[in-house]
Amino acid sequence: MTQEAINFKNKNKNLNFNKMNLDELNQLPKHMGVVDVKTSKTSFKMLNILNDDSTATEYFWKGADNVSSSLNLWFDISKEEGIYLDVGAHTGTFVLTALKSNSKNFVIAIEPFYLNLARLVVNLRINDLNYYKNVQTIGVAASNTSGIKKFNVNFRGTYLYKGGKIDDSGESINTIRIDDINFYGMNKNVKGIKIDTEGEDLNVLIGSQKTIQKFKPKIIIEVRNENKVNIQKILNELKYEIYSVDDHSNILDLKNINIDNAINVFAKPF
Repeated sequence: MTQEAINFKNKNKNLNFNKMNLDELNQLPKHMGVVDVKTSKTSFKMLNILNDDSTATEYFWKGADNVSSSLNLWFDISKEEGIYLDVGAHTGTFVLTALKSNSKNFVIAIEPFYLNLARLVVNLRINDLNYYKNVQTIGVAASNTSGIKKFNVNFRGTYLYKGGKIDDSGESINTIRIDDINFYGMNKNVKGIKIDTEGEDLNVLIGSQKTIQKFKPKIIIEVRNENKVNIQKILNELKYEIYSVDDHSNILDLKNINIDNAINVFAKPF
């Protein structure tokens, strides 16, 4: 399967894989094996079994062109030794990037879908990273309360698809507030938080306010149109300014931006 996908890719360089969506990529020969992900900042490996990981599949076909500005920014943020929270860790691209940026970092990976979390651990192992020492995995969903909510997984033809979210339907799952995590025995400060939780981002931010007030970490957060006003209000009250992940010189006013689906923004203290 791996060689068939590689041969197809090499023989069809005239095809613009970068313009293909995930459904179109899944119509191509299935890839099975380790994907070498190379960015302008670092490199790492991800396991892909017959396109079961949507992220690894896109990296295989699209290469460095699929690397987001957010991931490169996260690498730069993570150069400073500390605790980094990956909220909505999926299969580990941001976890791997934070450890590659500084091997002394401690990463807390929060991912509610157990299959994603299992693959994240595999990806740590194939990169020969000291995951049992430098990573804590938490298999719950982050939200504004510690308790139980419904979690709905959108498989989309691949069981490690990145569309799982807290919803009114689905299976019951434990939730946690970031503010309920005990950071005090780790001998490091929280330096960065990345939040990508398919619409639960506002609630995650609400449940993180004490942590943010105490440590003043840099934040990358996914913003949707329906949450943009409240997210900006909370961040401004915490004395944070909001920027595009590509432009850190001009402050964004989210109220004046129409967001079709979702965008990642960068927030840092005044």
